[in-house]
Amino acid sequence: MLPFRSIFCSIVTGTLLLGTGCTSWEDTTPEIYDPRADGEQLLAEALQMAKAEQKRVLLSLGANWCSDSQAMFELFHTHTPIRRLIQEKYIFTMIDVNKRGWRERNRKIVERYGNPITAGIPVLLILDAEGKLLNEDPGERLADSDHHHPTVVLAYLRKWAGPTQSNGR
Repeated sequence: MLPFRSIFCSIVTGTLLLGTGCTSWEDTTPEIYDPRADGEQLLAEALQMAKAEQKRVLLSLGANWCSDSQAMFELFHTHTPIRRLIQEKYIFTMIDVNKRGWRERNRKIVERYGNPITAGIPVLLILDAEGKLLNEDPGERLADSDHHHPTVVLAYLRKWAGPTQSNGR
C-alpha cells in the first residue's frame, strides 16, 4: 500500500498539471471568432454578399475556447471538397456567441434564430440571402462533434447548398 504522502503528492501534481494544461490550451487557442465584432454587422455583410453572389449563408455560432468550434473551422479549411463547396455555394461567416465572462456576446442573433446554442456549440445555420433560416429543425443540424466525420459534414453542406445555377448553359 502506498503511503499517504505519496498519494497526496501524486494528486497535487496531477491537479497542477491538469490546471496548467487547460490554462495553456486556452491561452494558445487561436481567435477564429472575433470577440470584438458586431454580429449584426457581420450577418448584414454576409447577407448582402449572398444576394450579390446568389449564394446561401453558412453561419457558424461558436466561441474561441470551444474545441469543437476550433475543429470544425479546421475541417472547413483543410478538407478540400468541403472547402471548395463552401467557396462555391456559401458565404461563410462566424459569430462569437461566447457565454463565458460577464456578458453574452451577440445574444440578439442567437435569440432571432431560436436560441440554437442550448445543445452546444458550434451551431451551423444555413440562411437564404434574405436571412431566413433554412435548417430550422434542430434534430437535422450537424452535431457539434461532427467534425470527426467529414463525409457527414460534406453531405450535409451539399444538401443545403441550394440549386445549381445553369448560367445559361
